[in-house]
This record gives sequence, C-alpha cells and structure tokens, in this order.
Amino acid sequence: QILIGFSAQSKCAQTQSLVDAKLERRKRGLFGPPVGKTCIVMVDDLNMPVKETYGAQPPIEILRQGIDAIAYPPTGGWYDTKDSTHPFRSLADVLLFGAMGEPGGGRTFITPRMLGHFFLMGFPLLDDDNMAQIFNTILDWKFRVDTYPGDVAGLSKKIVQATMDIYKATSAELLPTPLKVHYSFNLRDFAKVIFGMLLLKKPECEGPERHVRLWVHEIFRVFG
Repeated sequence: QILIGFSAQSKCAQTQSLVDAKLERRKRGLFGPPVGKTCIVMVDDLNMPVKETYGAQPPIEILRQGIDAIAYPPTGGWYDTKDSTHPFRSLADVLLFGAMGEPGGGRTFITPRMLGHFFLMGFPLLDDDNMAQIFNTILDWKFRVDTYPGDVAGLSKKIVQATMDIYKATSAELLPTPLKVHYSFNLRDFAKVIFGMLLLKKPECEGPERHVRLWVHEIFRVFG
C-alpha cells in the first residue's frame, strides 16, 4: 500500500519515486509488488497539483501513464529517469485509488484522460440536521454514561450548534489556495472538536464553565 497526499507543490519526479521505491523487479523491464500480491496506490487531494503552462498537471499525468495499458502496453508504466539509458518500466498488479474535493480554491478540474481510468463515486455533504443528530448523539451518550451533572449535560446541543456555526463560517471564509492548501476544512475537523470535548473526564469537571473553556480551546486548535 502506498499513500500519497498531493498538494500544490507536488512534483512529477517525486510522485514517480514514491511508487518506484515500493515496487520490485520481476524481470527485465517489469516491476510490481511481490508475485501474488497487488499494490494499492491511494492518492489524496488528487486535483491539487498546479497546472503548468500548457494546462497539464505533471504528477497526475505520470500516474495516468503508469496505469494506461492502451497507450503503454501491456500494463502501463513510465521511463526510468535515474538510468542514463532511460529504459521503460512496465508496472504490473498496481491499482490506483484517488480522492478529491470539488474544484475551487486550490483545487482544479483534472483531465478527462485521467478520469477515464476511474470508476467514479461521489458523496454529498451531510446537511445540518444530520450533522447535528450525529454529534448530539455522541455527546449525549458521553454525558449520560459518565453521569455528568445536569448543567453540563445540557450543553451538548449548544456545543454542537456553536461548532457548526464556526465550521460553516470558516469553510466559507478561509478557502484553500495554492499557498495555503491547509485551508481545507471538512467533517473530520468538526469531529476533532467534538472528540476533544470527550477527553475531559468527570473528576476534572468543575461545571459548565470548564467545558466552555475547553470548547474554545478546541476551536482555536482545529480552526485557528
């Protein structure tokens, strides 16, 4: 398994080296995982690399070349840039998975030539009611199981609603750019705040004020 996280600074040679380092030589010109196994390459933020002058995204193009069995038979591959003779390296038993967000900010549309190699799946964002239901249930369960005082247990809905307001405002105002690719907030960040609230044990609970201070701390830690 190879995990790759793309950013605006991702380079073609770097991407190729990450994959080559995990594969072994099977025979002359053919590389892959150990015989009988399949290498899974998982690329996060697939559409983050910056486009060059002519509109191509080199890190994406090298991956496309590696799996394009039609243009580079029989299995797809690329040229060995570290060898002075630049022999072609065919890649066998390699599966490519990718994940990306909607174009916007630092994210762009990727070439249809790349999309043509994928089975596409889309996941819509949760609406506000579903998000509130999920995280209210988590907090209510925590406060009930640990028998927190009523004034603390009553904060669950307020904590979730306040976190949602901050999350939506941050997502709308702090958009990712090529120079600030970390400005990309999703449900994982929302969950970090809520799960951070679960770390305060009952013996450390000194009333609702301490939970409010903890919530402020978690908001600054995740979104600040």
